[in-house]
This record gives sequence, structure tokens and C-alpha cells, in this order.
Amino acid sequence: MLNRKKVHIWLPFICILLFVLHGPVFCNETEKVNQTYTASDPVQRISKIVIHVDDTSSKRDKLAQLARNILFVQEGDLFSTDGIQHSISSLKLSSKFSNIHIDSIEGDDGITLQIYLTPARYIKDIKFSGKYPLFEREIFNAMTIYPGDVFNPDALPEQNGLIRELYHREGFSDPEVSLTAEEDPGDGNYKVYVEIEKGPCFYLDELKILNNKAISDTRLKLQMTTWQLSLVPGMGGRFEEYILKKDIQDLIRYYRWKGFVDVEIDYTVEKDYQNHMVSVEISITEGPDYYVAFEDNMEFWKIYFWNMVLKKHLIFFEKGNKRNVNLRRSINRLKEYYHSKGYHDAVITLNEENAEEEGLPIRKLTFVIAEGPRTVVRNIQISGNQAYEKATIEKQMLTRPPGIFHSGIYVLDILDEDIQAITSYYVTHGYNDVVVAPDIKWNNDKTEVDVHLNISEGIQTRVSSILIKGLTVVPEEEARKAIGLKENEAFRKYMVQSDENKLEAMVSEKGYPHVHVKSEITISGDHSEAIVVYNVDEGSYVEMGSIFYTGNFRTKSKILKNEIKILPGEPFSLEKMIEGKRDLQNMAIFNSVQFKTSGLKERAEKVNLFIEVEERKPYYFEAGGGYESEKGLYAHSKIGDRNLFGINKNAWMDWEVSQTGYRGDIKIIDPRVFDSHTSATLGVFTEEKEEFNQYFGTRTSGTTLIFSRKLTDEFTTGLGFNLEHRDQYSIDYRAIEKGDDSSEFDARMIMVVTPSISYDTRDSFIRPRRGILSSQYIDISRGIHNSLDDFIRYKFDFRYFYTPLKRLTFACIGRAGHIFLYDTGGVISDDQLFYLGGTNSIRGFKENMFLFDENGDPIGGRTSLSGSLEARIDIGWNFEFTFFYDGGSLTDSFDTIDSDRFRSSIGSGLRYITPIGPIGVMYGVKLDRKEGEDPGRFHFSVGYTF
Repeated sequence: MLNRKKVHIWLPFICILLFVLHGPVFCNETEKVNQTYTASDPVQRISKIVIHVDDTSSKRDKLAQLARNILFVQEGDLFSTDGIQHSISSLKLSSKFSNIHIDSIEGDDGITLQIYLTPARYIKDIKFSGKYPLFEREIFNAMTIYPGDVFNPDALPEQNGLIRELYHREGFSDPEVSLTAEEDPGDGNYKVYVEIEKGPCFYLDELKILNNKAISDTRLKLQMTTWQLSLVPGMGGRFEEYILKKDIQDLIRYYRWKGFVDVEIDYTVEKDYQNHMVSVEISITEGPDYYVAFEDNMEFWKIYFWNMVLKKHLIFFEKGNKRNVNLRRSINRLKEYYHSKGYHDAVITLNEENAEEEGLPIRKLTFVIAEGPRTVVRNIQISGNQAYEKATIEKQMLTRPPGIFHSGIYVLDILDEDIQAITSYYVTHGYNDVVVAPDIKWNNDKTEVDVHLNISEGIQTRVSSILIKGLTVVPEEEARKAIGLKENEAFRKYMVQSDENKLEAMVSEKGYPHVHVKSEITISGDHSEAIVVYNVDEGSYVEMGSIFYTGNFRTKSKILKNEIKILPGEPFSLEKMIEGKRDLQNMAIFNSVQFKTSGLKERAEKVNLFIEVEERKPYYFEAGGGYESEKGLYAHSKIGDRNLFGINKNAWMDWEVSQTGYRGDIKIIDPRVFDSHTSATLGVFTEEKEEFNQYFGTRTSGTTLIFSRKLTDEFTTGLGFNLEHRDQYSIDYRAIEKGDDSSEFDARMIMVVTPSISYDTRDSFIRPRRGILSSQYIDISRGIHNSLDDFIRYKFDFRYFYTPLKRLTFACIGRAGHIFLYDTGGVISDDQLFYLGGTNSIRGFKENMFLFDENGDPIGGRTSLSGSLEARIDIGWNFEFTFFYDGGSLTDSFDTIDSDRFRSSIGSGLRYITPIGPIGVMYGVKLDRKEGEDPGRFHFSVGYTF
């Protein structure tokens, strides 16, 4: 065996040899992080730490101080290989240095550490050219480098292969990718340019389907996205093999749904590289068609339709039936289902017959069900209960005799759950030794049972005293209020673990993250009393060290600091750190946020926090157009900067032109007004609008200021201010005749204050299927130099979405509005009234033509009520069919609402669901058509009408 003493003798010579071959390193018997360390014996102290930063810029001193702050060793500390290792890990974790090298020099007064650091250069931005038809985020998902990462030129060739593989997968035959990096002389960071030459893509030339007899080629192709895409011109119709694989799985599911449970499908792909065409051959082994029947289930037939209830338990229609495994499982599931409905003696046997019809093999499966009697509960008896009455115990049970709202069936599993519920109820009240013993008595034909529960309550255990030992950083009174167990109350053992966690959380937030709480429970001999002792080991105090940010090339550091709730020097708080991360992630200017700590795992006195962010592209441009019934042909554009000046302000300009007019806006949003969670939107606008079927138009311009705050995940409040100049003008010769007060066509200045509150629990903003959206607004309007705009306008909106079946959603909306005049004898301008009719209110009517006068002009009102009920049916292929009923009333007060003023319509429509919302066409029919009116109307809409 090698003599350990001889190893130490030869160790210095080994170090000299390594120095010559590889440069200065530490030496030790164990190599760590490509470096080895040695310490003299006896252990020496670190006398000096010298940090060399290979940087000639003004940041050198700052980086040197940063490195010193995050080291795990300081001058005067005992030399420790663990300390050196932790220091290297911390320096790497900071992402501030691309190269880290440590030397040691032994002297008479100790060890001098020489730390050589090369500052990291970062990827400032990654720009793509030639990426179409893929999106930038799709390419990023395939890569391993992102903006904000430390720049490593060796990583660029790897990205080349990853991007090429992505485009191969997307159907391009020979893509070429080149990556180049360019240093920014301003800050020394790099911009990476990715140039993509996609080359030609493969297209589907021929799709052959072989051996299919039961289902035609056409029907199968209609199920395949690959075939559908082949009809799309351009790159959108390129062949992608991963989509073909999904199609094969869809075909298997389709065949199984049709009854061909044993279907097997394989495919081959032949590529013509010269013409860039693909031939696909799909080979199908259909197997027999499964016919399923149920016999002798007469009692059950009276209650349920077998094809809706029993057949869904036959899992082989969904999962196949290889080696008849799922057929056997289906029989067991049928038995379990019958047992759950009270048929405890149900026996299921299978009769099988193989046949052939029209050349196709048939496998006929007949499930013969001997149901036996259905058992109901005749009586429930409870004995042994002294602490609680029978009625209290029965409230914990689902097993009960037949009643108006209960069938009374006896199910053993439910009774077991009842026993657990009763036991749990007793335990929560301190009866920890309770035993509930069931005694079941059946009648002769097993149609009824008597359930007898004998309860042995035992002794109620109460907490006689609670002791908290070792707690110094939290007042004991505060700790006692936080824990669930209280003295002189029932002892609940399951709460002890919860109380341990609560105490640990309280102590941890005081800067003791390594706290550990262990409880001791002492039960008296007669089980009547319990003494609970919480032993608190607080651990060492840890404070927040330095906080470092990387990746924020545009965003000011102060913006990040404002979101971090914990400051350097404060007690370390894991809860505050998590809260800060959540707030940063919620900011719209970052794609990703990562938090890394140094020192927590090592139980250091200080924990440093490294925050890495990936910024979103700040500039954006949007443009679009189309047709909507409400405004006709339209086009709009928007340009903005979501991180203006790097201070987390979103500023944009947008413009829209349509057949009804135009509107332009310039807005800026501050999501953190005065560093709070209140957002503010300041904007200026100009608009000219001539709504369909109106005899007047309006020109408005002004400024808006809106404050909003999210109180909870569901509730949002707002307060808006609007100052506008409004000019109402005539667009036909009857305008002056219609106006009771011609002053409404004079220019007006209006000030409006709008408080609001909304409640939102929808599961989706684009396509809601469940939840509620309710909002209430109050416009407090005051005319400057006129009285036509002196009013208070109330608006209430309630929407509800419910999905009882996977492909069926019911949506309903109710709206109410009322205008209250300051002066009961005053008048209000027509352009401030409510109007109904059209795409977004009562469909089947022309825009604003819910009510009209003898001249055919729309009539407005000061009180508006409207509602809609809609059934949305998903018919597949991203299409949705809808049926709707709309109704409403328009008057000048709630007192005048009657059946004569109520009008309604019904209709149907078809929508195509896109990633940004539906596009649809609907037709509504008036239910109370008046003389001279059209019977109904088509409506085109982008997005849901509600």
C-alpha cells in the first residue's frame, strides 16, 4: 500500500511539474473544477486577496469589488478548499466573468490568493434574416443561446446544426444557416446575426392509401392535416413529416371510433430531391369491425341508455385491444360501474361471434349482464355516540335511505368513505382513538340492507399546554397566534406538522432560512390531555448580500430594483425573493426571468442574488384590415415601444380608417405609477365618426388619463378622466328639423370622470369556455359652457360562460344602462343616447335600427336593457357553429319598460377559430318584424360579440 507520508513528501514536486506544464494552479489530492489546491500543514490563514480584472475600461474597479463581495473567503480566514470551490462557483454563477483563474502564494504571514478574472461579454441581441415562414420564438426554442447569455464563440457552430434540423423538420430539403457575431464597440457586447437560406421545401405529390376497405380514401384524407396542407399554395403547403406522424395517430383514433379496434397503420415516405416532391404510401390493416351489444340488462335499461353510459366503459374503443387485454379490463370496469350503482351481485359474461359482411370481418361481442337485485338502504342505526347526536353524524354520510333527492342505493365503497368521514370528524374534535365499526344486515333477496355503525368514541384529548422552546427572533405571543393548535382546545395531531411549517416560515422570514422545528407530543395516561412542545432550532442568521443583474441591456437597473422587495443588508427572506421574481415575470418587457442564489446552500452568512433576464424586443408594428358589419371595410396599424427609454413604459401610436370614419391615438402606459401596483394610461386622440343609419356625425378630440389597479386575481378597479372637444354635425337635411335644441350642433367641451370595477374569472381571454366577466362603469359628465352633457351614465355588463360538454359552450350576456340628468327638465344630445341593433347588441337588426321613427331614422333612449344567450358548438377543424337568441328594450326611463318596447331575434352562425380569436358570419331573424322591415340580416365580426 502507498505510504501516505511519502505522498506528502512528493506533493510539492508534483506541483512544480504541473506549474511548468499547465501554469499556476492550486494542488491537492483531489481535482476540482479543472484545478487542484493544496494547503500547508498546519493549516494557514489567507493573508491577502488580490483581484486582477483583465479589463482596461472604467468598469474594472467595479468588477473587482463585485468579485470581492461574492467570494466565500476573506482575508484572515483559514485556508479552505471548500471555500475556494464555493468562491469559484459563486463567480461563475454571477455570469460576470468568462474566465476564472486562481493562484496561491505561501508566505511567512500566510497565503496570498491571486485571482485573475476576464470580464464576460454578452449576447446583446440575436437578429434573424430569412426566417419566414417560422416565427422568431420557434427558432429560439430550438437554440441553446439567448440574448443575455455570456458570449461563447464555440457555441455558434452548434446553433447552426440545431436551426438546420428545425428547418428540415419543417419540410425544407436543404437549408443553409450561417451565424456571425459582431462586437458592439460601445459596450463590448456582441450581436449575433443568423442568416437562413431555407432552400426549396418538399411538397406532397402523391398520397396513396392501401388496403382500406371499410372507409374510403376521401374520408380518410379529410382527417389528415398533411393532405389539407397540400392544398395550400406556397410554403404553407410544405410537407412536414412530424405532422404526418400525428395524422397516423389521428387515423388510428378515427378507425377505433368507427369500431375497428385492432387497426394497424404504417407509412413510407419517398422523397424526390430533384423535384422536391414527396410520395406518401399509407398501409392499413383494418382488422375486424367490432359490433357491441348488451343483453339482459333490463333493470338498468329502464334508467340509462346503454349506448351513452355502458359503452363508454369499453376502453378498447379508445386504447385498442392488443391480445384482448383491454377487453378484459372493459369487463372489469363494467362490473365496477354496476357495483357503484347498487348491483352488488352483477355478473357479466361475454359471448363472441366472428362473421363476415360484404367481405369485411365482423367481431360481434355480446355482454350478457346478469344484474341481480339492486340494493337500497332500508335503515341506518348509530350507537355508541355520546359526544354528538345522530343527526350530526349523518351529515357526514352519503349513504342514506331513499328520499326525494336521493336514490338510497347501497354502495360499499361509499360506506367506507362515510366511515372515514365520521372518523375524521371525531379526530378534528380531539377524539384521536375513535373506532367506527360497521354491521351490515341484508334481507333475504338482497334488495335492502340495514346499516349499523357502532362508534367507540374513546376519550377526547385536549391540549393542556403548548411550549415553544428555542424561539428568540419572533415574539412568542405572535407565534402562538399563528399556530392552529390552542391550549384548552381539542388536540388534533394532524395539525402539528402544519404548525411546524408555520413556525419555520415565520422564523425564516426574519433571516433564518435554515430554521428547523421539531415537535414533541406527550399524551397523558388516560388520553385526556396532550402537551405539545415545539423545539425551534433557528440556525444561523443570514442577511441579503449583493444583488446583480445581467441581460438588461436596455432596461435601467433601477426598474429591476423597484420590483425586488428585499435589499442588501436586510434579513434574507425567501418569500420576498419569490415575490420579487413573480413581479419581474409579470412585466411585459421580459421573455424570461431567472433567480440564482449563492451562499444559501453553503449556509454562508450572506446570500448573493443573481438575476438574469431576457428582454423582449422593444419595438413592434401591427397592421390589419377586414370587414365588420358594425364599421364596414376597415384598416388599422399600430407602432410602439414596449420599453420606452428602458424605464418600462409602453408607448404607441395607432390609426384606423373605416367606412364609418377614422380614429388616431397616441398613448403611454406606466404600469408602476410612483412604484406602486397602479397603472396609468395617458393619451390624446382624434376621431371622426358617422355611424351607419345615423343622421349625424361627430368629430372629437381630446386627452384621457386612466388609472387602474388589480386588487386580486379577479377584481380590477379603475378611475378615468376624459377631456374632449366634441362637434356634432348634420349628415342629412333632416338633422336640424329633428333636433329639439339646435345648440347640440354647436361645438362643446366635455369633462368626464369614470370610476369602474370589474370581476373576471374567465378561463381564456380569446375563447372563454368557463367563468364570469362582470363590469360596472359610471360616467360623471359635465359640459363646459353647455348643459347638453350634464348627466350621470350608469353601465352594467354581466357575462357568463358554461361548458357542460366538451364541445358545447353556453354563453350569455346581460347589459343595462341608464342616463340620469342633473336637471329633470333638461335635454341631452342625441350623440350621448343609447342605441341598439347590430352586430354587438341585437343581431338581425341593422346597426342602431332597433327602434326607428316614421322617417326611418334611429331612435335612441336614456335607458337600455339587452341580453343574449348563445350555444357554441365545436364541430372540429377549428370551426364553431352557434345558435343565439337576442333581446332588448330601449326607453327613456325604467318606468316605461313594457312588452311594446321589447324586441328580439334568433339566429345562427359559423365561426372560424384563429390563434387571435374567431372570425364569423351570423344571420339573425327578427321575431317581431314590423311592416316595411327586412326579415333579418347577416353580420360579419372579428372576435366574439361577447
